[in-house]
Amino acid sequence: MIERQHVWLGAEATSFDEPCEACLLIRESLAVDSCVVHGTLRPEADVGFTTCQRGHRIVVRRIVRPLARAV
Repeated sequence: MIERQHVWLGAEATSFDEPCEACLLIRESLAVDSCVVHGTLRPEADVGFTTCQRGHRIVVRRIVRPLARAV
């Protein structure tokens, strides 16, 4: 069993379509399309939470860009 699932978004991304890893483990009995989670994350947010159609919890995190170095 998967303890915690993460979806990682780029600095500018606001939406995602990612498979639920927990659903993929049991997908023999599920249609592949039903394993995909569709979601969004506000541009100003760094973390969010969602669940798939079967209730598996997923953490959505934004990858923060490194600060530019002053020359």
